[in-house]
Amino acid sequence: MDQVTVDCNLCGSELMTLVCEDKRRSFWLCGECGLVSVPGRYWLSVDDERARYDLHDNNISNDGYVKFLTQTANVVGATALGRPSMRVLDFGCGENAVLCQLLNNIGIDCHGYDPLYQQSLSDINTYNIIVLCEVIEHLRDINAELELINTLLHNGGIIIIRTQIYDAPSSFPSWWYAQDMTHINFFNMRSLQKLAAITNKQLISTDHSDIFILK
Repeated sequence: MDQVTVDCNLCGSELMTLVCEDKRRSFWLCGECGLVSVPGRYWLSVDDERARYDLHDNNISNDGYVKFLTQTANVVGATALGRPSMRVLDFGCGENAVLCQLLNNIGIDCHGYDPLYQQSLSDINTYNIIVLCEVIEHLRDINAELELINTLLHNGGIIIIRTQIYDAPSSFPSWWYAQDMTHINFFNMRSLQKLAAITNKQLISTDHSDIFILK
């Protein structure tokens, strides 16, 4: 494979080292922030990415998917506890916005946005919590999306991120999370700390190993 020609998708560093490569793509480790990313020339087209999402059974009748999202909903609920009139945005909600359905069912005002399915988004500076549940690993321009989130988030607002984190780059050849072609960014605690710094927030872990709060 060709030498990588892109900078880190999170911090912009040029200190990129090859982690591994397979027949489909290569993975590069940033020496500054620890993000592992896939160069842009290996990304799926937007149409191909949407087609892959359409194969998922991500709807309210899928018990496994609902159970998975209920964990996220519980973290949102605990974060919103005692805070009246909280507005939540599920950023990257998918076609059916199931997390919004779960939160609305427990009295939390949640709205969904997904660039692949819901293109319009005009609510500025109105959300107290923005959730990225299994989203950050897909983003083609992390910093541009963080800037958008910042315009949507109310002052002092909270970001909740759900994503699998890696322990060591050597695990990538066999790690199931890295086999999904729509996943192009892979975080460890160091790169999550960098993301928190970019948003001027503190990183807080939860009882779930893949759910993190930025506040």
